Amino acid sequence: MRSLSPPTEQRQRFLWCLGFICLALAVAILGLFVGPTPIGIQDAIESVFEYDYNNNSHFVICQLRLPRVVLTAMIGACLASSGAMMQGVTRNPLAGPSIMGLSSGGTLCLLVGILVNPQLRYTDSIGLSLAGSMFGYLAVCATLMVASKPSNGATMALAGVIVSSLFGAITHGLTIVYSLHDEMLFWTVGGVSHVTWTQVLLLTPLFGIGLCLAIVISPSVTLLSLGEEIAAGLGQTVRRTRLISTIAVLILTGGAIAVAGPVSFVGLMVPHLSRSLIGADYRRIIPLSIPLGACLTMLADTLARFVGGNQELPLGLMTTLIGAPFFVYLASRRASASRPRC
Repeated sequence: MRSLSPPTEQRQRFLWCLGFICLALAVAILGLFVGPTPIGIQDAIESVFEYDYNNNSHFVICQLRLPRVVLTAMIGACLASSGAMMQGVTRNPLAGPSIMGLSSGGTLCLLVGILVNPQLRYTDSIGLSLAGSMFGYLAVCATLMVASKPSNGATMALAGVIVSSLFGAITHGLTIVYSLHDEMLFWTVGGVSHVTWTQVLLLTPLFGIGLCLAIVISPSVTLLSLGEEIAAGLGQTVRRTRLISTIAVLILTGGAIAVAGPVSFVGLMVPHLSRSLIGADYRRIIPLSIPLGACLTMLADTLARFVGGNQELPLGLMTTLIGAPFFVYLASRRASASRPRC
């Protein structure tokens, strides 16, 4: 492969980021027009510059679809950057919030919160999601310790699948026993049809802090992705990097789960797509994962509203339909790479 000069590489990275930002904006605009209520271009323009409280089209755009598009983009950006950090810090290409038990732990903790207090406030659900994500991650670590085997990418992914399956079974069992199907529907499959500007405003500071931490820590994640010994030899404080990245991952994942439930595979797919476009440097992967993750989730949510006809599908279901084949492809490619050649 022909190597590119540094100015050419920088221009190429800039063009990729700019391209995905433009694509994300285009998908966001498309998302404003997809739904059971038909909206014209004139209505969309007037709702921004001449908003009328008595106009149904204006209300649908400004109070229903626009906050949904904004929050869906934020969820995608957070999950994608979270997955990139996890893959870099653990040196595990199969790592992601849904694979490593964070999503299932957050969902289970939310269910327990609803059982204890049916009138759960939204701010309480954010705290429960953060605690549940931490609980799920610790459960995966405990499973690895009990296994007493060297932890590599495959064993970590297997431990994550075991914990996620167990937590998922407990969540579904409690949902059936206590007849909480309606309350837990969107928490268990991932949905954003209920979001409002209140949720956007509540989660914006949380997401802002998490994304800033992700970008600031990205040079350290790059060094850590080369190995602990190399990172320590280059003056990196490994323990501090792990701690900051864990805090950022919990903030980003917990916030996303609090509003949409488990949205699977975004944190797994997007870092791989970013890596294939701009290389293995997490100083580039994490920033590119932000617009790419936003673009993917907005596109999945738009498709969920379009393909289901009058009954829209949950966001988490669409990302799973997209991500499951990608996971199989990724696992098969790694198996082929590890197979000895004759």
